[in-house]
Amino acid sequence: MRKLRMGIVLDSPLTNVYVASFFQWAARQDVLELVVAIRLPAPAAADARAPRRSIRAWAFECVMWSEQHLLKFYSAHRQHLSVVDLERGNVLGPAGLPMMTLQRDGGPDDAGWRQLTDLGIDILLNFSSAALPSALLALSRLGALGIGYHERPMLPTVCAGFWESYHRQARTQFSIRSADAAASGERLLLQGAFRTQFSFLLNQAHLYRKSLAQLERILLSVALSGALPPPRPALPETGPFATLPHAGQALVYLAKVAARLSGKAIGRALNIRQTWALQITISDWRKAKAENGIRISAPVGHFWADPFLLADSGRTYCFVEDYLYSTKRAHISVLELIEKKLVPIGVALQETFHLSFPFLFKYRGEIYMCPEASESRQIRVYKATAFPLQWELCSIAMRDISAADSMFFEHGGRWWLLTSLDRAGLKDHCSELCLFSASSPLDTTWTPHPANPLYVDACCGRNAGLILDKGKIFRAAQMQGFDQYGEAVGLYEIIRLDDTHYEEVKVTDLKRVRPSRALGSHHISTTGRVTVVDYLTRRFAP
Repeated sequence: MRKLRMGIVLDSPLTNVYVASFFQWAARQDVLELVVAIRLPAPAAADARAPRRSIRAWAFECVMWSEQHLLKFYSAHRQHLSVVDLERGNVLGPAGLPMMTLQRDGGPDDAGWRQLTDLGIDILLNFSSAALPSALLALSRLGALGIGYHERPMLPTVCAGFWESYHRQARTQFSIRSADAAASGERLLLQGAFRTQFSFLLNQAHLYRKSLAQLERILLSVALSGALPPPRPALPETGPFATLPHAGQALVYLAKVAARLSGKAIGRALNIRQTWALQITISDWRKAKAENGIRISAPVGHFWADPFLLADSGRTYCFVEDYLYSTKRAHISVLELIEKKLVPIGVALQETFHLSFPFLFKYRGEIYMCPEASESRQIRVYKATAFPLQWELCSIAMRDISAADSMFFEHGGRWWLLTSLDRAGLKDHCSELCLFSASSPLDTTWTPHPANPLYVDACCGRNAGLILDKGKIFRAAQMQGFDQYGEAVGLYEIIRLDDTHYEEVKVTDLKRVRPSRALGSHHISTTGRVTVVDYLTRRFAP
């Protein structure tokens, strides 16, 4: 199979670690081939990384200095601001990659441009700080791809991720767009959003790394199909602007971060932790109300979350993630509903890795469980050998994948698997929702849906439960908040599902079923007679 021939466009050989990591990633892919790096100096006015030395610029440098020290505490992002010289070391590959310098006002008659024509470039990746001239786009069969943030589509911005953290916004957006010489403008290929982190550079590091993983996914798809994915309709941007803060805003931001850090430090010192508990209502999920619920907390040193209900032989069981603070891992425990109380009856499943989200389903008269086991890099299916406390591994649906909160269900004569992926290796499964199908839930080969990813959005990209009600399928989805995992649950009805289409509509936000003082919620389950949710609170947890 012919490889996808790529050219990389840069302002300078001095670039960031994300561009360098992209070179290294691309060199490992069998279907991709890097053929040239193009240095295209940006116009002075477009170089956002060299702001004028105004009071505003100096104030922002103070923010950068303080944030740089904060990043040292996050091993995954310590190199976020590092500068890499692509012409030194082994970044461009063991054989070296030609780097050409072009002038923006050049054209096909220049020697360098004629040399590019002979390379047969399929696609350009724009990592520069300005739009590419149409003459350069014309040399690429598929035009150019680039990642954009807010008001600068396809272009980087020095303060990407700042204003979302400043304003405590729940999501930080990005887009991936294509451009070519023939089109009048850019086409949107993907618009997504990740959960906003509590500080600017930490948020920016998450944004850059996770959006780059999405660009890599698209490139692999283009290499296999030979064409760009179809454009998507644009959605309103939620971010404020891509401008530097003025001096007063910079000082306010530093005060905000100091207050956030102080709150976290005081909580740790006093052993005040965010923890999860359960609320059960003897009611159909449509009629469940918080004021009628019974609150249930785990024993000291534990918390219970991700409740799944199953009625069997006249008894109602609740499987939960049972987290131990002492080990910082969880196993699956079982509770039984007895006279409006959930009574612990034992451990159902324990592994050497973390387990949560014990999704339960029935197939051919047997009971199965698919817990979240992303630490194992597998989607594992267990069969009950003596329900509810004895289980054995019977199938591995997928291997070598970082997936969380997987759900199986049957529809239209096929079995479907909804799961959330982490492509960036940051242990964050809150945004990308994907769909697969097979003839049986015990299959080990699953076909990806052509609509994948269904979402790249922290407001709906992670599962929170499945409700099958009178022939209708409702997917519960987690809604993430600012610096908070599990702020609320949204409910979506799947209204169209087949081998080529997936469509769902939002029905409601499930806030009335959790206590009013809860900090958040991220799961719901029902038998039709009993409904249970988990909710987030703060408490002393030794």
